[in-house]
Amino acid sequence: MRRVETYIGQQVYEYLFSAQAQYTMTGIAKVCSALFGSNGLVSGLACTPTSPATMALQIGPGEIYQTAPLEATNCGTLPADTAHSILKQGIQLGTNTTATFAAPGTSGQSINYLIEAQYQDLDLSLDPTSLLSPVVLQFYNAATPATPWSGPNDSGATSNNWRDGIVAYQIKAGTAATTGSQVTPSPDTGWIGLWVVTVPFGATTLTSSNIAQYTGAPVLPSGLLQSILTSNLTYGIDGGSANTIQAKFPIPVATPVDGMDVWVKIAAANTGATTFTPNPGVIAAAPVVGAAHAALQGGELVANGRANLIWRQDITSWVLIECTGGALQTAPAVAPGQAVQLQQVTGLVGNARNLRAYLAAAGTSLTITADEVAVKSALGGQSFLLANFNQTVSTVATGIGGVVGTALAANGFAGIYAAFNPTTGAQGAYIANANSPLPNVGAAPPSGWICTGLISVWPLNGSTQFVAGFQQDGALSIVGSTAVTASSVVTNQSTSIATVVPPNAKYISGLLSSTITAIGTAGITLASAAIPIGAVGNTISNTTGGSSNTSSFRDLMLQTAQTVFLTTTASAGGTWVVTAAITSYRIF
Repeated sequence: MRRVETYIGQQVYEYLFSAQAQYTMTGIAKVCSALFGSNGLVSGLACTPTSPATMALQIGPGEIYQTAPLEATNCGTLPADTAHSILKQGIQLGTNTTATFAAPGTSGQSINYLIEAQYQDLDLSLDPTSLLSPVVLQFYNAATPATPWSGPNDSGATSNNWRDGIVAYQIKAGTAATTGSQVTPSPDTGWIGLWVVTVPFGATTLTSSNIAQYTGAPVLPSGLLQSILTSNLTYGIDGGSANTIQAKFPIPVATPVDGMDVWVKIAAANTGATTFTPNPGVIAAAPVVGAAHAALQGGELVANGRANLIWRQDITSWVLIECTGGALQTAPAVAPGQAVQLQQVTGLVGNARNLRAYLAAAGTSLTITADEVAVKSALGGQSFLLANFNQTVSTVATGIGGVVGTALAANGFAGIYAAFNPTTGAQGAYIANANSPLPNVGAAPPSGWICTGLISVWPLNGSTQFVAGFQQDGALSIVGSTAVTASSVVTNQSTSIATVVPPNAKYISGLLSSTITAIGTAGITLASAAIPIGAVGNTISNTTGGSSNTSSFRDLMLQTAQTVFLTTTASAGGTWVVTAAITSYRIF
C-alpha cells in the first residue's frame, strides 16, 4: 500500500490529498477482495414495507461490493484510470425509499418487479459542515495571495469536492400474467438482482408477503465472523424433489472446487440414485455417492434432514458424509473395530427361534408364534429381527393377516410370510399361494410391509382350510398321507409326491411299508436323486406265507422339488405292494 511522504519546508502539491485517498481506497479494496473475491456481494440492504404501508418499499442501510475501474473519469487532479479495476465499496448509511410499484390492470394477474443494485461513483459538491450544496471553492491567487479566488480563475463557479461510492438502484418490471405464472425479469448486465416484488391486481399497499429475495442474490446473511462461527454461508436449502437435490446458498456457488464442504436441508427422501447441484440452472447436477463411493440406494436422505456433502473432483461426484435421520453408507468392514455393511450382518431370512403352530382340526385360521423371526427387504437387504412374534392368518381374509395375490387352491398349499412395516414398527403376517415355489422374501407384500420372510408352507384341504398339523421351527408334521404306491419292479424311477408336499419342501420324513401274500420278498427304496443318494428303504422277507413290514425314515433330502426316486424289488409267489407315507416335511 502506497503512502505519501512529506518533509519540513516542502511545498505541498494538491494531488497529495486525492492520491492518498485513492491509495487508501485501493488498499481497502484489496483487503475486501481477499475476503470476498471479485464477484459482486451485498451486505445489508434489507427490503421492507414502508410504515404505514404504501405501494413503495424501503431499502435499509448496507453496502455493495463490486468490481469497477479505478477511476472511470478524472477525479480532481487525478486522471481517469480504466486500465485497472478494484473491488469498490458502495455505502448506504440511511434508508432509501423506492418509487411506487404499479399493480396490473387485469383481474387475476400479477406482476414481478426486480430491484437491482450497482456500485457507482457519484461526484458531489458539498460543504460537509454546513451541508450546503453546491459549493464554491477558494483557489490560490498568485497576483494577490492574501485574496484567494472564488472558484477556478475567480469565476465563481462551483466545483465537485467529493467522490462518493454509492449503491445505485433501478426497478425492472416483468410482464403481467395470470397469478402464479408471472416471470421475474433477469438482472441487467453489470447489475445485481436483490429483491423480487410481486404485485397482484388490485393491490393498494405492499407488505412483507409481497417481497422475496431474488434467487442467486449474493447477500451476506450476517457479519463475516458470525458466518464463520455459524457456517451459514455453506448451509443451503433444497428446492428439488426425490432423488434430485437442488440447493441454494446465501452466496451462489460459481464452480465446485475439490473438497468443497456444504450442508443442505433436504426437501424429500431419496428412493435410489441421486444427483445434486449447488446452483440450479448454473452448475450441472452431478451424482451423489455414499461414503463407500457407491450410488445411493434409497433411504440415505430424509425430508428435513441435514445432509453433509463434499465435492470430489477426481470422481466428479458429491460424497454424502451423512444425513441426519437417514441410513449411512459404509465401505465393507475389513477389521474387527469397523462398521459393517448390511449384507455383512449374519442372519438368514425366515430363520426363527422356537417357531410353533398347531391345529388339532382343519380350520381357516392359524396362529404362529416365535421367540424371534428374521425378515428382510431383499436377499442381502435391510433386515430386522422380530421379537415375541405372535400372528394369526386366515384363508378367508385378504391383505395383511389374510391372502395376498393369487387365490388359494383347494388341496393346494399356503405359504405364510412374517412381515414388518419399518415406518410404523408393526409386525404382521400374510398368506401367499404356494402351489409354485415361493421366494424366501415376499415378491409382492402389502404396501408398507417391505420386510418379509417365509416361515411356513401349510397344506390345504378341499375347502381351502389349513389341515390339522403341528409345526416346530421349519418342520411341519401332518397326518400320514400315502404318497407312493407300487406293485411292479422299477429302478430309480422319478416319482412325484406333489399331492402331499409343497414345492418349498427340502426334506421329508415318513413310513415305508412292504406287503406280500405268499412266500418271498418285497422291498422299497427312496432316494434323493437318480443315483441312490441318501437312500432309505424297507424290505419284507417271509418263508411261511403273507406278511408285511413297516419302518420309518427321517429327513430324506429332495434334490428335485416334490420328487423322489423309487426303486422296488420283489421275488414273491403271490402278489405284493410297497408304499411310502409322508408324515412330515421341512421347508428349512
